[in-house]
Amino acid sequence: MIKTGCQWRNLPTDFPKWKAVQMFFYHAKQKGILEKAHQTLVAKTRKNAGKKENPTYALIDSQSVKTISASESRGFDGRKKRKEESDI
Repeated sequence: MIKTGCQWRNLPTDFPKWKAVQMFFYHAKQKGILEKAHQTLVAKTRKNAGKKENPTYALIDSQSVKTISASESRGFDGRKKRKEESDI
């Protein structure tokens, strides 16, 4: 499985025929069964870990968030000397 990335035709021999597994997977995905199972497992795992069932956080990358007040006082270059200023 590591070598092939678990392609349908290379499923382990203890699985049903690959075509049956593929049809089950796509059917479950289309009906939303896989998403529901994932959400249920995440909620149960979080609850067992003593956390809220639904995460309540947000990730904000400082590189993608620009603050107006900081950029007005310092400029985009962080007060670094530009080539034309260093020659003066």
